[in-house]
Amino acid sequence: MSKTIVNIIDQTNPLPAYLFTKEYYEDGDELLFISTEEESSCIKLLANQLEVDDAHVKSIIVKRYQDNFLYERICRTIKGNLIPNKKYYLNLAGGNRYMTLSVQHVFEQFDTLFFYTQTRENQIVKTIFDHSIYDDDDEVFPIKHRMTLKEYFGLYGLQSDVDRPRKMVKETAFSQHLFTMFSQNLLGRGDYQVMETLREKYRNWKFLIISQVEKPDKDYMTAIPNLGKFLDFIGFVPERPGSLQGEEIDYLTGGWFEEYIYALIKAVLQPDDIAMGVHISNGVIKHNNELDVCFMKANKLFVIECKTGVTSESLFNEIVYKVCALKEVLLGSGNSYIFSLKKDHKGNWKRTAKYMGITFCDWLNLTKPERLKDILNKMNKMAKES
Repeated sequence: MSKTIVNIIDQTNPLPAYLFTKEYYEDGDELLFISTEEESSCIKLLANQLEVDDAHVKSIIVKRYQDNFLYERICRTIKGNLIPNKKYYLNLAGGNRYMTLSVQHVFEQFDTLFFYTQTRENQIVKTIFDHSIYDDDDEVFPIKHRMTLKEYFGLYGLQSDVDRPRKMVKETAFSQHLFTMFSQNLLGRGDYQVMETLREKYRNWKFLIISQVEKPDKDYMTAIPNLGKFLDFIGFVPERPGSLQGEEIDYLTGGWFEEYIYALIKAVLQPDDIAMGVHISNGVIKHNNELDVCFMKANKLFVIECKTGVTSESLFNEIVYKVCALKEVLLGSGNSYIFSLKKDHKGNWKRTAKYMGITFCDWLNLTKPERLKDILNKMNKMAKES
């Protein structure tokens, strides 16, 4: 027998409605969304993400009366759109408390099963509203559906190139080798200067010839006399002898660290979906925002900004503000991190990041196995994999 799945629209947090529907929707069912006028635009986005035919999607729009939402008017509006003898599955996770109370009151008069989707715990609670609170008749079900990055971004109305993820430039073993060289201070001042000049002067180049960069004959080129020696020292073998491709330049100037963290997360946490260098935009902000490493685990989004080094407090603050903007404006309830090989001996930067709701992992966290294990265990715990 078909049923009607009911959700209260919450534009700031569409995740409960999406996951509830993914768990219980079957062919032939209808979707019913209850929304205020202000948030009704979210209905089409949700229906599109759920890939349900428009003919099976209904909505009840609650309007204000003299700039106020009045309980009795809300109840009458909802009741007037319901059908006796229909089976309703109602998810009470959504909207404000006033709306939820109104919705619950009305649906108690119909053939309704009541649910509450707890996205933090990754579970759905089925409850019975009756006069007894001692029979322990609530039931808890784990959410089986596992979202991809594409699903999550689409749910929040974000445009992305997640279907075209950046590929690994080098095998994981080489990124681990570079991590050892960086973390154990095996590079000299001249090595850092080579990488810094590459980053500042050649980061956006698609191709360069090593010998020409070592002894340039063009005014617009900056000399890096020891580029070849540096590559030999770290053991980097270009794909094309005597030259560097654009992706190799990116790799040498920080991309290797992203690949190292990507491989680490993939191996240890085994996420449901993971990608590097994903660009996202909400269609309002003009510029794209790049996510160094992002992954989904148990329907939770994690975003990691990767920085090999942070040279000043002002630069660190810029990074924090960027991550904070992504967290608050674009990514809803995502969990944000900054991984860096900077040594934060006094913990000042950790405190600054924590104040903004971001976890900062410095050199000590990344190089000490017990500390790294603790960070990864906390991520796993936050995902609450059932």
